[in-house]
Amino acid sequence: MSSIRKRLLVLLLGSWTTVWLAVAVTTFERSGHEVEELLDAQLAQTAQVLCQITRAGTLPDLEGLPPLVPALGHHYESKIAIQLWRDGALVSRFGGAPPEPLADTVGFSDRHIGQTKWRVYGLSTNQPGVELFVGQSDAIRHELVRFLTLHALQPILWSLPLTLVLIWLAVSDGLRPLRRLAGDIDRRSAERLLPIDESDIPSEIQALTTALNHLLKQLERALSAERRFAADASHELRTPLAVIRTQAQIARRSQDPAERTEALDALIQSVDRAAHRCSQLLALARLDRQGAEALYPAAPLADALSQTLEDKAALARDRSVSIGLALPEEALGRVAVEPDALEVLLSNLVDNAIKYTPPGGEVRISGSHLGNRVVLRVTDSGPGIPPADRDRVLQRFYRRDVKTAPGAGLGLSIVQRICELYGAEIALLDGDDGRGLCVEVAFPSAG
Repeated sequence: MSSIRKRLLVLLLGSWTTVWLAVAVTTFERSGHEVEELLDAQLAQTAQVLCQITRAGTLPDLEGLPPLVPALGHHYESKIAIQLWRDGALVSRFGGAPPEPLADTVGFSDRHIGQTKWRVYGLSTNQPGVELFVGQSDAIRHELVRFLTLHALQPILWSLPLTLVLIWLAVSDGLRPLRRLAGDIDRRSAERLLPIDESDIPSEIQALTTALNHLLKQLERALSAERRFAADASHELRTPLAVIRTQAQIARRSQDPAERTEALDALIQSVDRAAHRCSQLLALARLDRQGAEALYPAAPLADALSQTLEDKAALARDRSVSIGLALPEEALGRVAVEPDALEVLLSNLVDNAIKYTPPGGEVRISGSHLGNRVVLRVTDSGPGIPPADRDRVLQRFYRRDVKTAPGAGLGLSIVQRICELYGAEIALLDGDDGRGLCVEVAFPSAG
């Protein structure tokens, strides 16, 4: 399992180490350059001073004297060399100067003699054939560079443990909002899906919190739909199932064939009503699970209406209800509703109109195209609905008169829910000549 804490620590410590190494390399290079410049200047200055001394008078003849000046006892003496040559002969040497010439030419030069590398500055004196060479062992320069670099980097090295602790504390504090968010989510349950408070959320995880709140809202809607479906099913199927059981018991113990047939017919009707109620409940539950962000595909109104009229033809024939269709070509366009949802909407509108229309009556379907809306009207010649009850019939399970027509009181509530999801508008109006009911639905046009 990957860890944000470990990733941050590795990145921060890696970055800090890279910066430290870059500083160390830069410090070493600059120290080396400065040491080279300084000691070269010192070599040249020493040579010039010694040269001035030789110019003060005639050099004595030192050929009969010991060539080595006595040592002073300092450990750097072996790393500093001075040679005085006259006509190719070594007149005198000091420090760690070897008997071999330190250089072959005047000016700055580098030379390896034995195991030692020398940095040498040669200078001609005012005496013919006399040359002065001042040299330094390269070890002095490296020692000084290391000394200066280590002393410059010591504060950074000493701060390493403190840096590690501070980085650990900073990462832990930076991850605290995530731990708080995780705890806040962990405290939620199916019964408590409140949105997360975004007032104190860092901007870096604001998008995550917004997405979680959106997910919680969808989950709450889905769980609410499941709870409503369970409650609705329990409420609405209890009576039909009891009737089915009663009719089955009557048919079972009846000895009269006519009575048994009547009971079986009633049983079949009860099963049909229960099946219809189940289909309505399932349709409503499916719509409840859809969110407000439902897709808006284009569905052809003519195809959906043709399929609905074909499905309802038998019901209209059994109830002796005629269906009139008066839709101009421009009203049969495509509407911005999902095809299945459009079929459910039309099915409920036509089904309600047929059931509440008395035998010999008529259901009339008309429409028009107004601006960016396709308006569909389904008008019946039934008893109608008083204006005071028109808002209530859009609610779930509300029925004005249970004896007027069979049903569960879900048809218009399903139509209302589909309209909410897809931005359509529903209106309940008076029918023709003030009789019956006209249900008008204005769909968003899909071009």
